[in-house]
Amino acid sequence: MKNILITGSTGFLGQYVLDLFIKNKYKVYCTYVSKNSNKSNKITWIKTKKLSSYKFKIIKFDILLDLAWHDLNDFNSKTHTQIQVSEHLNFYKSLVKVNPNISIYTVGTCLEYGSREGLLKENYKSNPVTNYAIGKDKLRKKTEILKKNSNFNFTWMRIFYMYGVNKRKKTIYSQFIDSVNKNKKTFEMSKGTQIRDYLPVEKLAQFIFKLTIQNSEFGIVNLCSGKGVKLIKLVNSWKKKLKSKIKIRTGALKMYNYEPTNFFGCNNKLKKILKGLYE
Repeated sequence: MKNILITGSTGFLGQYVLDLFIKNKYKVYCTYVSKNSNKSNKITWIKTKKLSSYKFKIIKFDILLDLAWHDLNDFNSKTHTQIQVSEHLNFYKSLVKVNPNISIYTVGTCLEYGSREGLLKENYKSNPVTNYAIGKDKLRKKTEILKKNSNFNFTWMRIFYMYGVNKRKKTIYSQFIDSVNKNKKTFEMSKGTQIRDYLPVEKLAQFIFKLTIQNSEFGIVNLCSGKGVKLIKLVNSWKKKLKSKIKIRTGALKMYNYEPTNFFGCNNKLKKILKGLYE
């Protein structure tokens, strides 16, 4: 059995990914900062405030799934570029030193593509705007440089958009569900004309799980549906599914100025890697 280390498993996406490892009877090591709620005997919890902690140097891990990243509520926080990049890179170096053949899987963001519109492919040059995307892009490039003198496998999973109930973060889906549950008469949002690529968080977690257990190297991989959808259409689909009568008020909120108006991901590479496992 491979030694698998997961960071960020207590986060929104991480909890769904961790559940898949447990349901499929994998034994995993997971980091946490303050508290953890999953009491499965399949998990060995490692408490740490810094990923480059000495605790990781005494265990030979075969696979790292790095889902951790802080300050996601502020995409322009300086920590994305000034602290987190070096913290994660030093963490990778310590793991590679113990096991030069480790497979490292890290999540990136579609915002690395910057202001490019339309269909986005993995071989397109990155041009990030926000500190969050700049930090992620720097980590990827620095890890690729590190890999030139090492034998480890490296896969960069570039996430687009996801939706699901998230009590910790004010996502549009969580806000919509909350408004419906509280019997509010209206739900305010942006114009809703922007086109995005959304996946249910459960499906995104499946993609990450299926890629990680292959213990191989795939380079950059877009994790997306491969289809663009207008945000207003997506919100209306949630409304229909819940059989809600809430009135949707568009144009009440401003659109983010750091995102292009219309873009979605190409998932051909993801489909090719997963083959029959895609669905």
